[in-house]
Amino acid sequence: MFRDAMQNSRDALVKQELRVLVLELDGGIARAALQTATDLVLTLAESFERTHELLRAGKTDAVVVALGVLRPSDTVALKEVVTNARGIPVMLLSQPVTEEPATQLLKAGISGYLFAQDARFLATSVRELMRGGVPMSPPVSKLVLQRARRSSSTMAAVRPESAAAQNLLSSRQREILALLQRGHSYDDIGVALGLSVNTVRSHLRIIYERLGAASKVEAVMIGMELGLLERARLG
Repeated sequence: MFRDAMQNSRDALVKQELRVLVLELDGGIARAALQTATDLVLTLAESFERTHELLRAGKTDAVVVALGVLRPSDTVALKEVVTNARGIPVMLLSQPVTEEPATQLLKAGISGYLFAQDARFLATSVRELMRGGVPMSPPVSKLVLQRARRSSSTMAAVRPESAAAQNLLSSRQREILALLQRGHSYDDIGVALGLSVNTVRSHLRIIYERLGAASKVEAVMIGMELGLLERARLG
């Protein structure tokens, strides 16, 4: 009942108008992709500083940080946006980057990441974000999976949809990862499964280690790639 109530609450939210704060540093690509969506109400910011001001003012359901070519300072600035968003999901749109910059951006705490060539899926991805999903461009998912296989001896020989993938996590760990995917907090997961928060944290440490993940987003992405979780669809 708890999980059904939480999901119904999220479903009700995504049927309403969503207030999206867009940090527009990409020449208008994100705005063009979002402005035709009648359920999304956009507020535009022209700088990181202005984004922080608007976040302090409230009245935002989701944030889209739309970057052009990545600058060295953008990762730190993005992390500050995530911190100031205080739980509001943050979506990133940027030009394609290689593995190391992508990993650092994911560690900043973003909840979704599209490359600019997938901007046409941005409105759908924002809605998925509000449902607790982790929308990602396929190249980002691939980069994360490759990194996980290198960093985790458990993951090294695992392939998607294989028996080894299915046995990588226990049924309880898969339940916890699925609830994490839907955006539930550690407290929520504990209540839903009748576990203490410390027990949830212990399970998650094991999940991260076995998946070779460094963050919630990476764990969920790897879970989807391996067929352990329902895959978020771009369109």
